[in-house]
Amino acid sequence: MPEKQKKIIGIIGGVGPYAGIEFNKHIFDATTDARKDGDHLSTVLVSCPSMVPDRTKYLLGEESENPAAGLFQCAKMLDAAGAAYISIACNTAHSKQIFNVFSKMVAESLPKIVIVNMIESCKLYLQKNYKYINRIAYLSTIGTIKSRVYHEYFTADDGWTLLEPDTKGRKNVHDAIYSEDYGVKAFSNPVKTEVRKIFQNEIEKLVKEGAQAVILGCTEIAFGINANDFQIPILDPAKITAARLAALVQNV
Repeated sequence: MPEKQKKIIGIIGGVGPYAGIEFNKHIFDATTDARKDGDHLSTVLVSCPSMVPDRTKYLLGEESENPAAGLFQCAKMLDAAGAAYISIACNTAHSKQIFNVFSKMVAESLPKIVIVNMIESCKLYLQKNYKYINRIAYLSTIGTIKSRVYHEYFTADDGWTLLEPDTKGRKNVHDAIYSEDYGVKAFSNPVKTEVRKIFQNEIEKLVKEGAQAVILGCTEIAFGINANDFQIPILDPAKITAARLAALVQNV
């Protein structure tokens, strides 16, 4: 087996299910030198939606069980499968109320595993590739906004200005993600036209407010966005993190 293939990448999916699949695809896409099956990186995807309570509901006080416990059970499966690096394919799970508890569990019980943080990866990518950008907007669930997870990583002290949709826009985006009638979690493939329009409109409004880049702060939003439709960078943290994982495993 080639040296670069010895380490396995683990993905905690199921949050939501299509996000984990897409994350895995991003890893394959980041392996640009693959010309045959054996050239691709080894990945393990654990998708156990019923084991992980809804992250947004927990952060909003509508769910009592911390999703960290379910995420840790998924990490144990990845550890048993030999994963060296793991990531969670969910932005909201990176709120400190969830992620710090999860990280502590992994550090204490699965010390060989390295967790690659998705939002931290997005920040590092911006710092490396877009040094001139400091006004960043993001779309996300209301839980992600209220927990201020992105503010924890993109601080004003470090020169970042974060823009968010207004109150109506936040609800529109949240419903476009969660609505059982038309939301992207219910209809991931294909995404409903009305959902695409909501994401498009909110990004356009944020651009008018001076956003220099927009982060898709929920893994499913990327399903309803074509980044090429905009004149500014549209950043998908899942795609960025998948590329980082591929680089780590290949020692790039």
